[in-house]
Order: sequence, then structure tokens, then C-alpha cells
Amino acid sequence: MHETKIRVQYYETDRMGVVHHSNYIRYFETGRTEFIRSRGISYADIEAGGVLMPIISAECRYFHPACYDELLTIRTKISEEITARICFAYEIYNESAQLVCTGSTALAFVDAATRRPVRPPEAVARLLRGTANGAIAYLSTKQAPANS
Repeated sequence: MHETKIRVQYYETDRMGVVHHSNYIRYFETGRTEFIRSRGISYADIEAGGVLMPIISAECRYFHPACYDELLTIRTKISEEITARICFAYEIYNESAQLVCTGSTALAFVDAATRRPVRPPEAVARLLRGTANGAIAYLSTKQAPANS
């Protein structure tokens, strides 16, 4: 599990100072991005290797409102075995440790050239599972793109 902190910005709230529901999906993306980065790789590294990760589903369940200027904690983890997709689970807490919401996203791994589903390269899967460190080994296996 990885934790990311984010402060609620004014533009993310409605007239009552409460976070608009659509922003939680953005918070999930922040949590997911930082989770991946904490494993020693980034979305940019994965994409440079020819693999894209589009979202194929997203869910959110709300329990308590988050408000302007609160510091939120986003807890992110991989919730299923990695196959041709990866699933993340999220919990967001406010400064009082109240559970604000839970959610999940599923992302497919697709070949950047063909847009067809693929399994992630094993080095990427190991990094995401936390069983390998750093993206250098993964990136060194990729050839530079040919000039057209």
C-alpha cells in the first residue's frame, strides 16, 4: 500500500466548500501515479516501452464529504493479480482520519502500435508488484525507435 497526500483546492469544491464528486477520480489518478512512481517506474517509462494503460472501469463510493483546504490521504494498492489488466483499490481519508471514500479502477495494458491488449512486460509487472527495483532494467531492454 502506498500513501499520497493532497490538499483540496478551492476550484475542486462546490458553493458549499465540499469537493465535487467528479474530483475523486482525479485523486485516484494521483494516488495511482504516485504508487507506480514509488515502485521505481513511471507511466512515461511504461509508455516509452510501447505499452499504454487506458482506464477500462472506475468506481467510487462516498462516505463523508471532503472540504476546501483539507489535507487528504490517498491509500492505493493493487487489488488483483496483474494480467492483461491491473486493478487498483483506493481509500481516501481526511485529516481527522475519517474515511471519505473508497474506489477502484481497472486499466488495460495495450500495445501502443496496435492498440490491442497485451500482458505487461515481465519487468514492468515485477516492478508494479514490488518484486524488482528501478526501471533501468526494463528500459535497457527496449530498442530506440527507428527513424522514419
